[in-house]
Amino acid sequence: MQKDEFEKIIQPLTPRDRMALREQEIQPEWLRENIARCQKLMTRDLWIGPFWILAYGVSLFLTRFSKLTIGIFVVGAAYFAYAVFSTGSFGQNRRRVQVYKELLKRLEN
Repeated sequence: MQKDEFEKIIQPLTPRDRMALREQEIQPEWLRENIARCQKLMTRDLWIGPFWILAYGVSLFLTRFSKLTIGIFVVGAAYFAYAVFSTGSFGQNRRRVQVYKELLKRLEN
């Protein structure tokens, strides 16, 4: 794969991810592992996000701004801040999966 083609494929990623990919020796097995890892992280976000929104919404509707509502908000906000800075957001992981799949397709052909 040529350098300009590679750069075009990785363009949707964040600068940090692009730099890491440029330094990485890209192998099909490494790409498969990262695709699985990112999909697992996306699944985790899909399981936690809607339940947190639902719990927060119900608490806000039933008790207004009580200690319970504020507690649910703080726990959810802390989780999402941790997730975004440690493993990336749902959208960022979705872009990673798309880029990794494209790179894998190009490497296998």
